Amino acid sequence: MDYYLFTARSITHAQQMARALERAGVGVRLRRVGGGFTKNGCGYTLQVAGRKYRAAADALREAGLRPVKVFRVVNGASQEVMT
Repeated sequence: MDYYLFTARSITHAQQMARALERAGVGVRLRRVGGGFTKNGCGYTLQVAGRKYRAAADALREAGLRPVKVFRVVNGASQEVMT
């Protein structure tokens, strides 16, 4: 299973992104993560199914919300991607 992680700068930012994605019909899972995905220690990510990546990126752009970083996770290995 592959999925994408959209990192947020705060819980508020993560909640705003989650609401925008849910309005667009993109299911998300809000996760608290360690420093591996964020530069400031613990942070928050939104997990989106791989097949929903383009819809999620478009919905966030239309809402004026930018993730800090985006990672693609395949078979447990992550790689940062450009948005």
